[in-house]
Amino acid sequence: MSFEKISLTAKLTAYMRQFSDVPFAKDVARVVGAQQAFDELLRAHQLSPDDLLWYAPIFEARYESIAARLRASGIAQVLELASGLSLRGLAMTEADPGLTYVETDLEALTAEKQALVTRLRQERHLPDRPTYLLRAADALEPEQVWAATATLDRARPLAVVSEGLLQYLSPAELGGVTANIRALLAGFAPGSLWITPDFSFKDEVAPLSERQRRFRAVVTAATDRQMYDGAFADRAALEEFLGGFGLHAQQLFQLDEVTHLTSPGALGLAPETVDRLRKRLRLWLVKLAA
Repeated sequence: MSFEKISLTAKLTAYMRQFSDVPFAKDVARVVGAQQAFDELLRAHQLSPDDLLWYAPIFEARYESIAARLRASGIAQVLELASGLSLRGLAMTEADPGLTYVETDLEALTAEKQALVTRLRQERHLPDRPTYLLRAADALEPEQVWAATATLDRARPLAVVSEGLLQYLSPAELGGVTANIRALLAGFAPGSLWITPDFSFKDEVAPLSERQRRFRAVVTAATDRQMYDGAFADRAALEEFLGGFGLHAQQLFQLDEVTHLTSPGALGLAPETVDRLRKRLRLWLVKLAA
């Protein structure tokens, strides 16, 4: 996928998150021109804002549930893969200077993000903390992934985060990323874990409403990829896949981890917009099998 495509997808996510209380979300949307990118997508696909904005609470729940679970884990070092324009690491290290957080993505997007962070530090007078790091790394390339952990302590547990990545991967790519993460969990202290909301099941992603069809058309155009090629037939198929890597997953639900979502109220969305998705908004905690 080209840098332009990746950047456009990251800006779409940034646009959605600005209606939430996610730290720095409004700043990111402003600085990267998320409104312009969103408007261009609407014109290109002849859509109205309502065709896409119903998805904003899903982006908010995903982000907030991961942050909540990271805090609950007590793990003091985090590696996030394909982090896009998310500034979860910046927010969490501001709140907890004892946390080390490494955000990674492809080189060009990481350079864009570094400029974004530099600007926000200046505007908000934020300290330049050595515990918050940006590193270029392709999640499919083991050497790059390991290089991103160079400053981390392998004698302590590691939390690996991937958000909004796996649903764009082919089955072979999903296997490659999983193998890389498995190696990380084995290479750090016991208690290391992988947090992701991204595993999906075919029976849930196949029946499409008109709004879902429109959203996926936008995403496909923005990424040159079909979503959910790596979706699993069912929970047993997921467990078999992970078991092949010596991994085991615990299933949580994102809305159980989050006490309040701001975006539904900000956008005037009915409560059932989110409630009807409760059982599909999962969060997975993946560890080495005992």
